[in-house]
Amino acid sequence: MLKGLIKYHFILLIKDPTLIIFGLAFPFVQLFLMRGSGDDAYLNLFDLGMVLFMLIAVVALCWGAGYNHVHSREIKFLRRLRMSPLKPAHYLVSGILLNVGILLIFTAVLVIVAVAIFDIDAASKNWPLIITSLLLAFTMFYVMGMFTANALKKAKNSQSLLYTVFISMIVIVNLFAMENLPNFVHVIIRNTPITYAANTLHSAWMGTNLFYGHDFIAMVACTIVFGLLSVKVFKYE
Repeated sequence: MLKGLIKYHFILLIKDPTLIIFGLAFPFVQLFLMRGSGDDAYLNLFDLGMVLFMLIAVVALCWGAGYNHVHSREIKFLRRLRMSPLKPAHYLVSGILLNVGILLIFTAVLVIVAVAIFDIDAASKNWPLIITSLLLAFTMFYVMGMFTANALKKAKNSQSLLYTVFISMIVIVNLFAMENLPNFVHVIIRNTPITYAANTLHSAWMGTNLFYGHDFIAMVACTIVFGLLSVKVFKYE
């Protein structure tokens, strides 16, 4: 049954792959643009860039998963799910498994291309820690997407809320490198899930203390809270 749900998620994914293709292709375009900007720019931007590229893929995949869930609500697929032995957790886990597979393949290819272009020492990275941080970030955004896609009674309203949440995440990602912003904007940015994920993943990528600050704990807390909420508000429509 779980295999059937994974197949269902995959069918929805390939029916409208625009967002996913953009999210997975954009980082490679940026890599080549960085390569043409000179060695100094590469040294300053590469490490932060790799973290943000992985996060862009995470956001795109989770946004796509949320959008597909709204589509499932609109076509009343979930009413049929309710009459089966499957539970909301099965639906959520099957989507996670499919998208995690895509994310890991993307990350592997991204690193291989980065090594080929920039000749970085990938072997020196703590990959178990990086992958763990990446999967935690993905799970957090996935359950946030599922909660948003179910939060409102009407599917169309949930879709609008979903777009608002994830577009805001993309805007925040683009504000990371901007220093000339009012202090209150920095405070807001500092306390958002995308910033928690970026800081945690950057610490893992750089091999620094993952538990410095509150970012890792905040990510775990957000994942638990939104995971429970996404199951609670799951709508069989």
